[in-house]
Amino acid sequence: MVGACLRDARERRMMWPEQSADALGITVLAVLSLEEGTRRATPRDIDVLAGLYRCPGTPALRRLLDQPLDAHGVLNDREAGHARRLGACVDSAGHLRWQSTTLLPGPLQTPHYALAVAETLADRPGAPQTPPGSAQYVLDERVIQRGGETARLMAEQLGHLLQLTDTGTDIRIIPGTGPLTQPAGHLIELHLPGGTVWARPTEDGVAYSTSALFADTITASLARTSTAGTREALKRAASAHRGALADRTTL
Repeated sequence: MVGACLRDARERRMMWPEQSADALGITVLAVLSLEEGTRRATPRDIDVLAGLYRCPGTPALRRLLDQPLDAHGVLNDREAGHARRLGACVDSAGHLRWQSTTLLPGPLQTPHYALAVAETLADRPGAPQTPPGSAQYVLDERVIQRGGETARLMAEQLGHLLQLTDTGTDIRIIPGTGPLTQPAGHLIELHLPGGTVWARPTEDGVAYSTSALFADTITASLARTSTAGTREALKRAASAHRGALADRTTL
């Protein structure tokens, strides 16, 4: 997580790894190892890079380095800027599995949807960047049946999801007839260069864990889905929202 955030901060300043290497007095390869998470950052590394990048949020990483895991092996990031740090981890992931039982994941949102639901997980203006081709999104069917301010908004958002599936984004819909397979919220599996971690974002922070239990939860949910079933669920929900919009128009 720390490495992903350091790279994000450097790229936001449009700086080269060579500049970071000069500031730290190490090789470019060592800088890249820091950013990949295969070399542990020290408090000095973070202090020097925070000054170089002029990034006020970077010192929070130093405090997180000193924070012990809780009894369940979880690191709780409740520092200011936790949403931006999660976004950096998402961007750095070579593979991503994102399960949601509430709102649509940030990378799938249109700007209007993001504004309507006041989504803050990605902490970026408008819709986040285009979903990576290596990502899988597993949504409970109830997510696409609600989660918007208006029927028009949701009909447009579902059209966007159908377009994403047509261009190769792996979206799966779990039939919403049974109990939720996890507590309400998001569960994200991040395959980072330094290893795989799981994140559970909430309004006041993000909990990171290396427990494979979350992986089993996502895998079990995927087993209940199919591509054909997903397209039918998206079309069915879009039709329902358009029907609701038509009913309001005739009143």
